[in-house]
Amino acid sequence: MQVPEQREVDSSAPRTEDNLEEGGSSFRVSSFRVSPFWAAAALASLVALAVAAPSGLILLGFLGVIVSTHEAGHLVVARRAGMLPTEYFWGFGPEVISFERNGCRYGVKALFLGGYVKLIGMTPSSDIPEGFPEAGTYRAASHRGRLNTILAGPGVNIVMASIAFMIAAFLEGQPAASALWAGVGDVWFVISGTADALWIWVSNIGAYSSSLFDSSGASEAPVRFMSPVAQAKVSGWALENGVVTSLRWFAILSCAVGVVNLLPLPPLDGSHAAVAAVEGVLSKIRPGHDARLDVTRLVPVAYATLFVLVFLSVSALVLDLRDII
Repeated sequence: MQVPEQREVDSSAPRTEDNLEEGGSSFRVSSFRVSPFWAAAALASLVALAVAAPSGLILLGFLGVIVSTHEAGHLVVARRAGMLPTEYFWGFGPEVISFERNGCRYGVKALFLGGYVKLIGMTPSSDIPEGFPEAGTYRAASHRGRLNTILAGPGVNIVMASIAFMIAAFLEGQPAASALWAGVGDVWFVISGTADALWIWVSNIGAYSSSLFDSSGASEAPVRFMSPVAQAKVSGWALENGVVTSLRWFAILSCAVGVVNLLPLPPLDGSHAAVAAVEGVLSKIRPGHDARLDVTRLVPVAYATLFVLVFLSVSALVLDLRDII
């Protein structure tokens, strides 16, 4: 099926009523679109954060780079695998500003809580928009193409962490070869440390939960994770201590994001990668058969995973605030 022809519009053309969105809440010139209300709201929130907690704005900057490059990894590899991504956004919720190019809309949304790349046909039973070519869907790509697309996001985070650690070691005076190995070693230290912390948390969930309700501090949590409050505090401290410290902190954050996303739990990237890998193996074992797993059965697991992640985030915030108060 042919991809529908896309017509470029001269962005210098005068605005007409055809360029206006319904309700007057936003306007569009050619492929560029901005919502004045949500742009003002987003800007006001950033100013408020800068005034109330400058270190929080620094953390947001670190995470902005980490998230946007993570999603860029998905985007680039998806296109090379024959997929046609339709959206690339930093943030969620109402759209602040965006533009369209080659059938994909890029932009920023009002809630700076992550980002995403939208791929059509993520499951065999997913509906696709009318006129969208089946050949451009996620499900139509090869098993290797789907696996590479999913792994590209966490892979970019881990590679960026290695480079940041390497540059930090080089700036400290290590030779290039030694700095390279130091970067790899530091990344492995973060990966293994994150895995150990998660295992301690899972195997001691009872003691961890008890520590949340013990305001006296007699029941110490077996392992602690950093909430955004603690992460912001460290971000401010890292920036104050120079480039090397900032690079190391950025690398830790980037590597941790990559590792957590590789967990084989829906809706994390690791789950999609596991499905693509299993389907690829099944297709080799039984050539000619449609080796497709029914991922809709994993929906309850996805909800359970989200619940655990929310619990982990809230509990980390409670413990950090308790230390501050």
